[in-house]
Amino acid sequence: MRNEKIIKELLDLSFFSGLNYEQLATVSEHIESLDFQPETKVFSEGDIGDSVYFIIEGTFEVIKDSDWGETVKLTTLTEGNSFGEMSVIDNQPRSATVVSKTKAWVLKLKKDNFNIIVDKYHDIGLIILKRMSHFLCRHVRQSNEALADFIEPI
Repeated sequence: MRNEKIIKELLDLSFFSGLNYEQLATVSEHIESLDFQPETKVFSEGDIGDSVYFIIEGTFEVIKDSDWGETVKLTTLTEGNSFGEMSVIDNQPRSATVVSKTKAWVLKLKKDNFNIIVDKYHDIGLIILKRMSHFLCRHVRQSNEALADFIEPI
């Protein structure tokens, strides 16, 4: 069943660029819509990861517990960003905590549905995997740049 509202939002997300309307309609059948109130924990560091989230409206903070016992803010994410991508690729626990800072609306793609898309709709799955790889590489590069400021020179 087509959800025109979700398809419209997917059209605006760079994560899904490269997919045509019909392909996005297929993806929309596997995505759920969620609303969050401010200060709602989406998931916690260490949780079992099972989905990726695409921010349609609102702001989220990504936080992590440091080795010295303090909680640090890694980044703030807004409309058009995504989080939780690693959890649909590997079977590792969540690497950080994500909390909504404002009222928010996201689209959630569960790992099982992601796998259905990849296995059943190869053309769509390949495009999504390439886009996810691009996003993950960008996140690693940003983390490397931020980390370089805290490492002693050689």
